[in-house]
Amino acid sequence: MNTESQNPETSGSAPPAHPSDAQPPESPASDETRAAGAVELPFQAEVQQVLALVINSLYANQEVFLRELISNASDALDKARFLALTREGVAEQAGEPAILITLDDAARTLTIEDNGIGMTRDEVVQNLGTIARSGSLEFLKANAEAAKQKKDGGKLQLIGQFGVGFYAAFMVASRVDVETRSMLPGAEPVLWRSSGAGSFTVAPGDREHPGTKIVLHLKEDAREYTKAWRVKEIIRKYSDFVHFPIKVNDEVANRSAALWTLPKPQITEEQHAEFFRHVTGGYEGDKPLLTVHLSIDAPVQFHALLYVPEKAPPDMFHKDRRAIRLYAKRVLIVEECDKLTPMYLRFLRGVVDSEDLSLNVSREMLQENRTLSQIEQQIVKQVLKSLKDLAESDPERYATFWKEFGRVIKEGVTSDWKNKDAIAELCRFESMNTEADKVISLRDYVEKMPEGQKEIYYVTGLGRRAVEQSPHLEAFRKRGYDVLFLVDPVDEWFVKAVNEFDKRRLKSVTHGDVDLGGEPDKKDEPEAAVDTAVAAVKAALGDRVKDVRVSRRLTDSASCLVAAEGDPGANLERIMKMIDQNAEESKRILELNPSHPVVKNLDILAKREPDSERVKQWSELLLDQALLVEGVVQEPAKLVRRIQDLLAQVSTAAVADRP
Repeated sequence: MNTESQNPETSGSAPPAHPSDAQPPESPASDETRAAGAVELPFQAEVQQVLALVINSLYANQEVFLRELISNASDALDKARFLALTREGVAEQAGEPAILITLDDAARTLTIEDNGIGMTRDEVVQNLGTIARSGSLEFLKANAEAAKQKKDGGKLQLIGQFGVGFYAAFMVASRVDVETRSMLPGAEPVLWRSSGAGSFTVAPGDREHPGTKIVLHLKEDAREYTKAWRVKEIIRKYSDFVHFPIKVNDEVANRSAALWTLPKPQITEEQHAEFFRHVTGGYEGDKPLLTVHLSIDAPVQFHALLYVPEKAPPDMFHKDRRAIRLYAKRVLIVEECDKLTPMYLRFLRGVVDSEDLSLNVSREMLQENRTLSQIEQQIVKQVLKSLKDLAESDPERYATFWKEFGRVIKEGVTSDWKNKDAIAELCRFESMNTEADKVISLRDYVEKMPEGQKEIYYVTGLGRRAVEQSPHLEAFRKRGYDVLFLVDPVDEWFVKAVNEFDKRRLKSVTHGDVDLGGEPDKKDEPEAAVDTAVAAVKAALGDRVKDVRVSRRLTDSASCLVAAEGDPGANLERIMKMIDQNAEESKRILELNPSHPVVKNLDILAKREPDSERVKQWSELLLDQALLVEGVVQEPAKLVRRIQDLLAQVSTAAVADRP
């Protein structure tokens, strides 16, 4: 077995560290190890301190010790194959390359053996007794201190992300024996033994063939690792795709073939469906909607096999949830990695495997790893391209995708400015001119714009039924201009991020003034015709509205409310109220339709009796009906009284005029 290669350092004299155990470990200087040529050596100072932290259970995922030892064995087999091809005179491997795990419950031992490159005596002393000064100790110390500061006393989940290599064995073992023999010409067998305290012994061994065998004498509380089902479970979780057979008591426990490393043409739809179910925990018949298979060599080397499910998972809107597994050289290091995809692609399932990542704890923290950032950039680029290709080649399947994941994708325009335009191209919306549940893209909208239309118009609201009868649409409908229905809450933030598409501004039909063109010479006539009504309503409502003015967007309704340019609209305020009940409301502008009979009659009435109660009553009702359209009734009791009073007046006049 090959361990993490380290540079020898001057030995120190830090105090030994060892936990209490039901069965005290044998001393390295026991009779068993006092064979001829046995030498007792101290661990280098940093090793002793690292062991102290590891043995005293800094890490929560104790089971990962097996992943570390299997990874070392796999590396040793790879190096043996390379050495046999590049150097003459090396000893031949005994049998086919493999990793053997033998369990003995009675003796409480776990043995892991490989027929790889092995180690010489000098390599044993260097690799198992020293540690390079590359930040490992400082890293572990810092996280040990951080663990102490945790209020719940929880242990840090680090081993799932950072390998501690060979030393992880001491988390579960009271003593570790290493029997090894190098493939190099003339190499002699070596026995290394330690209880994880301040020293280790090195003695001549009796191994006949190249390779390494590690025997873990397990602690009493680690007896579970002598159970075959438990060991196989760990192998399937972390080392299922190591490309050498891993045999537990002579039964192969891993599948070896990593689907993501195969060329695309060699993988069948059935294999994709099976692997998709494997990574998602799905059921028979489940299959992906879209497969993205990547093999990238630069600027960073990695393979990725990613799937878009047909159905959104129940936890899709739990934004901390990610479901992409991160492998390093086919070995699982993070089961749910949140550094491989942005939040708006959290529906992706699959694996990423990179040769450029290391399990070595001495590397920088995984969160700060530049390699992962480069991988993420490539994944985002390729996934967005694949979705665009799907939209163009199979609109029906893309419509299925959009129905399930559209809301999540739209989040990307607010967080991923680099890919904002590409994301906007993927977005779909209902519109005034489309059937219910049918959607169009911004590109489709632009291509269908009639001559003379300058902007992309939209309205936001709680749903299609809530917006399609809005009075704000009347002039647009009359002119044949389509209006996008932005009815997802995220759309309010979408239009703030994407304020232009294809050099055309996105314009809200409920904000600011509108100029639909076509009648420039009549533009100011309506305002002069009902200026008395406008002034009367403004006086009656006072500071309840920001302003009162003549409308260019109404053709049938008497009044509507619009937000000033730059102010939040009614829908956004409604959403903010759901989040924070104390959110402030901005005053809006009341627009009056100068061609509506009510407004015309109000203008006549205001000229004749400007201070009458009827003028105030009609003004209040014009505001009330505008609020009702928006689904807002501020004072329902007062509204009912005003309607009843008006009905009484109308009914009295009708009866009086009866012949």
